[in-house]
Amino acid sequence: MNPSLKLPPSLTFIERDWLSSNHLLGRSESGNVLVDSGYSSRRDLTLQLVARALGTAPLHRVVNTHVHSDHVGGNAALKARYGCRISLPLQARQAVEEWQEDKLLYAPLGQSCDRFAADEYFDRGDSLEIGGMPWQALGSPGHDMDSLLLYQPDHRILLSADALWEHGFGILFPEFLDEPGFDAQEDTLQMLEDLEVDIVLPGHGPMFNGFRPALQRARQRLGYFRLNPDRHALLAVKVALSFMLLDRGRLNLGDLETTFGTLPMIQRICSRHFGSDTPRITLDVVKALIQAKSARMADGWLMPAHPVDGAA
Repeated sequence: MNPSLKLPPSLTFIERDWLSSNHLLGRSESGNVLVDSGYSSRRDLTLQLVARALGTAPLHRVVNTHVHSDHVGGNAALKARYGCRISLPLQARQAVEEWQEDKLLYAPLGQSCDRFAADEYFDRGDSLEIGGMPWQALGSPGHDMDSLLLYQPDHRILLSADALWEHGFGILFPEFLDEPGFDAQEDTLQMLEDLEVDIVLPGHGPMFNGFRPALQRARQRLGYFRLNPDRHALLAVKVALSFMLLDRGRLNLGDLETTFGTLPMIQRICSRHFGSDTPRITLDVVKALIQAKSARMADGWLMPAHPVDGAA
């Protein structure tokens, strides 16, 4: 992170790893608000980090940019600890109220999420007070069709979730669900072009400036995926396996066909793009993770190459 980047005193950015989303904590007399809450298996660390940032102050509200497991997994624990209200994007209401794990993508990707209930919903065009300042909710379909970004125009801060990272954006899962993820992501990037931004708070990775170059890199990446959809599909499989590895701490190589290869989303991706050859694709992805030094092998187990955020 660029040490010269400074947020207003009422805002605290909490960077996590790639299993849990980052957090933004806003403090004000009207209420303390946390944006996004990490992954369920790291709930204890989430509670520790939030308590450290709050001190003895209460938490009044949790706002979620979207309902993927790595962004809402700490909701239940925070609600139990602080009695805070939970605010979700309006379009996710039915899936959450009925706890449709297939639609929420928890079951199809082999992910877990502590069940929670929302107290209120917000939609694009709404204004949310965080850190004593108003933030605009902006629709950001692509990675998730229901996701909402938050933009603070006075301080020119963009909380971009997974729609824009310093070097790309999140996997466009709607593309595998008969929805126009590529088109939606292009619309989101076009919308972002009209904003004046000095600081970006992404869902993963450090906060950064250089908003315009990041947009350009995202456009180039999207263009590449449009021309090479199989590469996007292969990356999706790689990301899903990496996530499972970070979540579980290690994976038995002999069991990958059943623990990973049978997941509905993985089978769907492989069927569409690779002729249902899930075992071969899984092996290719394992080799790629090891080559990239993101994972290592030890006695028949695939393990993360580096310590995991919150792991024992």
